[in-house]
Amino acid sequence: MAFRDLRGFLDKLEVLGELRRVLVEVDPRLEIAEITDRVSKSSAANKALLFESVKGSAFPVVTNIFGSVRRTCLALEIAAFSELTRRMERLLGQLRTASPAAKIAALPTLPEFLKFSSEHVPAGACQEIVEYTPDLGTYPILKNWAEDGLPEHDGRFITLPLVITNDPESGRANCGMYRVEVFSKDSAGIHWRMESGGAGHYRKYRELGERMPVAVAIGGDPAVIYASSVPLPENIDEMHLAGFLRREPVQLVKCLTSRLMVPAEAELVLEGYLEPGEVGRGGAFGNHTGFYAPPGDVPVMHVECITRRRNMIFPATVVGRPPMEDCYMAKATERLLLPMIRLELPEITDINLLMEGIFQGCAVVALDKRHPGHSREVIEALWARDWLADARFLVVVDADMDVQDLSLIAWKVLNIVDWRRDLVVSATDRATIPLGRLALDATRKMSRAGDRREIARGREVSLLVDSRWQEFGV
Repeated sequence: MAFRDLRGFLDKLEVLGELRRVLVEVDPRLEIAEITDRVSKSSAANKALLFESVKGSAFPVVTNIFGSVRRTCLALEIAAFSELTRRMERLLGQLRTASPAAKIAALPTLPEFLKFSSEHVPAGACQEIVEYTPDLGTYPILKNWAEDGLPEHDGRFITLPLVITNDPESGRANCGMYRVEVFSKDSAGIHWRMESGGAGHYRKYRELGERMPVAVAIGGDPAVIYASSVPLPENIDEMHLAGFLRREPVQLVKCLTSRLMVPAEAELVLEGYLEPGEVGRGGAFGNHTGFYAPPGDVPVMHVECITRRRNMIFPATVVGRPPMEDCYMAKATERLLLPMIRLELPEITDINLLMEGIFQGCAVVALDKRHPGHSREVIEALWARDWLADARFLVVVDADMDVQDLSLIAWKVLNIVDWRRDLVVSATDRATIPLGRLALDATRKMSRAGDRREIARGREVSLLVDSRWQEFGV
């Protein structure tokens, strides 16, 4: 059985010793973030945290629910992240169309995927309480870092939001995890990337000169929260993916002020709209890189009403220098999306998105190299795809290298490459990569000209020593 909601997941974590309750009063401005940051970086104390007494609010806050491999696996009800790869490979293997693009387009039509389509229900726990005079100030929304936000906005951000929009032409829904900055008691700024699905919908509404309905759901079962963070192809619905992951359809309920559908088991939902072309000044944000994202103009959400559970629990995440919980979510995504990369580039045998590179800055790729120049072809192909387009440093190694063993990779790269020959500089100038992109071809060169030979004793000696190992007494 899938987790029905967030609290079902928290109950499971508590039974397994993965949840700690904090009973003393804590401040949502900086203090909760400081506690969470310390806990997330402690091998002994790393647990999910339920803050039961939050200063200035009647509602508890929970953080760090995805903050380890074990908890993320529990959230997705899997034994290991590799299970995500196997499930996606089995699913894609059922497609008989020829081209990779056609396979991705056809994926939502597969019976094994289609049976997990979302279900629309007439009512949900997320609408037990309705507030038509919204006041965001009553909710325990965190300020995570000292210089977050502008002084007049107090720097409070919703960091685990499910921002739900729809396409004005097709009606297709999008759910993305874009941070939401509190501007006032009934307005907020939505910080989305220009290439995101939500931003694409907003551009269409703006061109039509129409208000865009938007809903921000907070909470729900953990598969729903996780799915909203995955950079999916446009034709795959996030709630549909959540149903596939949890092996049960997600139940959705219609908003009270628009036709948008939100998870029925969410903890809290903000309903509102964006005026075409209206922007507000958003503040800096302590990002998952460990550095502040700069301030900028963002669309303004006008909150018309708030619905919530009667005894709402407010989930939040704190991002910054790794390791933090977004790292484990991203590692799960790496395993989930690897089969999609292999559709177009089957010669890629594995990939490791480094936690220190925040899962976009650096990737190590294992390649079944088939001809001279193959590595550079794959590097350019990866940079051309959305998932790794922002990778500032790619390292390509041979397929027999374990890309998860970074000590092995560092030894190989630092001792075998010829930097004059093997360094690749991106020829494409992307505004999102102001510092440029580099790649390193650390594969064996098929001509072997100029290559350094790796030391070896021979298989016979290794087998002999294996057979006599007990004799040596070492």
